[in-house]
Amino acid sequence: MQQFGSMWFLACVLGIGAMACTSEATSQADAGSSGDSQTSTLVGSACTATTATCAGNNVVACVDGYEASTPCGANAYCNYGACVDTSIVLPRDAAPHKERSEWWYYTGHITSGAHHWGFEITVFQYDMASLLGQPGLGYMCHVAVVDKDIRQHYHTDTISMEPQQWQAAPIALEVDNCRFELGGDGHDHIRGQIPKGAEKDHMGDPWLIDLTVTPQKRPAFHGGDGIIPMSAGAGSSWYYSYTRLAAQGTLTTPNGDFPVTGQAWMDHQWGAFDIQDFKGWDWWSMQFDDGHEIMLFQFTDWNGHLASQAGTLVDPAGNLTPLEGMDAFTVKSLRKWPSPHTDGIYPLDWDIAIPKMAWQISVKTSVDDQEMYNVAQNYWEGETTLGGTRGTTPLTGVGYTELTGYATDLMDPKK
Repeated sequence: MQQFGSMWFLACVLGIGAMACTSEATSQADAGSSGDSQTSTLVGSACTATTATCAGNNVVACVDGYEASTPCGANAYCNYGACVDTSIVLPRDAAPHKERSEWWYYTGHITSGAHHWGFEITVFQYDMASLLGQPGLGYMCHVAVVDKDIRQHYHTDTISMEPQQWQAAPIALEVDNCRFELGGDGHDHIRGQIPKGAEKDHMGDPWLIDLTVTPQKRPAFHGGDGIIPMSAGAGSSWYYSYTRLAAQGTLTTPNGDFPVTGQAWMDHQWGAFDIQDFKGWDWWSMQFDDGHEIMLFQFTDWNGHLASQAGTLVDPAGNLTPLEGMDAFTVKSLRKWPSPHTDGIYPLDWDIAIPKMAWQISVKTSVDDQEMYNVAQNYWEGETTLGGTRGTTPLTGVGYTELTGYATDLMDPKK
C-alpha cells in the first residue's frame, strides 16, 4: 500500500485523470471501536502518521502514507477520530416509539432587532395508566415564551388522549397547540401557539412561535452509546440532542409579528422508565459563545437525596466527552424562589464546577417566574445567561434550566 500511496500522491500533484485526487481504494483501516472494515476514500495528499480526526461521520486518518476517510456507518458515530457504537439510529429514531415515556423538546433564544425572547415548545407521549389510571397513551403540549426585555413569562399547556397527527414517514407530530415536522436529521419545522385566552396567568396573548431550525453540529448521543440511567432502579432512557441549531422564522405577539433569528437546542428522550420512580431532576443546557455546549442532569430520590448525575460536554467540532460519576461536577444554588402558583420552592442561580476540566460556570436566571405549572407535573423551565471561566478563558453564553420535584404534583405517588 505504501507504493500505491506514493503513486497516488504523484498522480494527484501532476493532475493525471486516471488517478485523480478523489480516487477510491479499499483499506482495512481501523475505523475505531466499532471494529468494522470499511471502504476508505482518499481525501488528501501523502501524509505521515498523525492523530485521526472526524469529518462528519467519517474517520480521517493517515493510512499507509496517504490520507483516507472511513465512514463509521449507520450504527456508530465519529468521536475524537474513532467510531463509537450507538443504539440510536437516525433518521429512524427521530420518529415516535411505543415506550412508556417519550418527549421532543425545543428551547431557544431569538431576537428581532434589539428585542430578545426565549421559548419552549415540548410534545410529550406518556403511558396514561401512571397519569390518569387508564390504559393507553396520552399526549401533552407545552408552549412558553419569555420576554427578556420586560421580564415576563407567558405559557400554556394541554393534555389530549388523541393527537391531531402522529406519523413516522414523514415525521409529523401535532398535539393541540404544538406541531413538529421533523426531517430526521435536525432540519425541522416547529410551531408552538398560545391561543387567545389560553395564557395561564391571564397575561397578553395570542403568541405563535413558527421556526425552521438547522443543525450546526451532528447530534450528541448522551451516555456515549445514546443510553443514560434514569436514576438508581428507575430504568434507562435513550437520549440524544441537537445542541446547536440555527433558528429562523416568525414570532407572533400581542403587538404584531416579528421576523426572528437565533439559536435553539433540541432534546429527544424515550424509554420504559416511569417519572414516578424518582422525585425529580435538575437539568441544564448551556450554549457557550466559544462553540462549546454542555448538558448536565442530576436526579433526586424520594428521600430528597441526590441519587445520580451525569452529563456531556460537546467541543466546537462536535466531539463528545461524557461527564459521569458523582465527582464529575458540582452544583451550588445561590438562592431560592417561592412560587406564587404552587407550593414549590425552586433553587435559582447556580455555580457549577467541572474540576477535572477546569470549568467554573455561573448560571443566572433571566426571569424568576418561569414555572410551568399544570395539572400533571409542575416544573420550572427557565431561560438563563452564562458566565465563568474555562481555565483562564472567560466564558459567555445562554442556556435553559429545568427543575422538577419541587412542587406537589398529581403524578406523585399516593401517600
